[in-house]
Amino acid sequence: MSTDTLNRRLRFAPPKPIVRRIIPTEADYLIFEAINRHGPLPTHYLYEFTKHIRRDYSHLQNRLTEFYNGDAQGAWLTRPPQQFAGFEARYQHVVYDLAPRAKVALAERGTLSRLSPKRTDPFLHQLMQACVASSLELSAPAKGLRYIPREEIFTHPKCPRLTKDGHNPMAIPVTGVEQKTVIPDDLFGIEYPGVGFRFFALEIDRNTESIKRKNLRQSAFGAKIAGYLDILRNQTYRTYWGVPNLHVLVVTTNGTHARNILEYIEMLDVQKYSDRFLFTCEPAFGSNWRVPREVLSKLLDDRWIITRGSKNLGER
Repeated sequence: MSTDTLNRRLRFAPPKPIVRRIIPTEADYLIFEAINRHGPLPTHYLYEFTKHIRRDYSHLQNRLTEFYNGDAQGAWLTRPPQQFAGFEARYQHVVYDLAPRAKVALAERGTLSRLSPKRTDPFLHQLMQACVASSLELSAPAKGLRYIPREEIFTHPKCPRLTKDGHNPMAIPVTGVEQKTVIPDDLFGIEYPGVGFRFFALEIDRNTESIKRKNLRQSAFGAKIAGYLDILRNQTYRTYWGVPNLHVLVVTTNGTHARNILEYIEMLDVQKYSDRFLFTCEPAFGSNWRVPREVLSKLLDDRWIITRGSKNLGER
């Protein structure tokens, strides 16, 4: 067994079983379901999902280590190796993802998300999206709000059967623009009790692509803006996803890039829909990235920038 000078297991070491058999508990299944719902998540986020039935944080850490090392039948969780390339890899919370065995267990339990698309985007993009979406879910109850996950939207009676049976329910068709579909990084809703519902397409932008390119075959965030404008004009979100409204949340890594995108939207002169695009920044995922030190509860507390002012997601 690989250990450091204090006889602690190395977080970079490959899995090595230390128990004969692991039987998941209800708290363990909550961990699997949270990762399945959002993507790879760090230890302290997983604790927030289970602290109401977990003994303490140290117990969770030990349990995650057991699931990573597994037993005679294999591992339940993985530690994506890309996290160890970060400058602060030795000093930040460990990130976990599901191993195939955990997905099988969720399927047998009937709680495996059936309508989640396969992820092929880079690890940091997945991690940022997972931290943002899970932060919104974890923060909503304290404000008296209810988070509506993607799975609930797609299984609702108002969601058309054609969408549910499609290869990727997230891929919403567009017309009159270069690309044929727009695929948000996530789709969710917030219920404001006594007031109504708002639904959001989440876009994670780590400033790795230009806003606009001369070569239309190259990726550009401006192409997604055009796609969303088509969706808003034609209200495709109603006919394809079955939701009554749609806002686009863009989380980027610095304020300058956010302002550049806002200026691009203003240049398009689409005032009727410009306030449907909301922006905020999370610098932890910039070039010198690190796992956030805490849940991003500020996403519901702070105001999101729009072309003419700002909005607060937590306000009814």
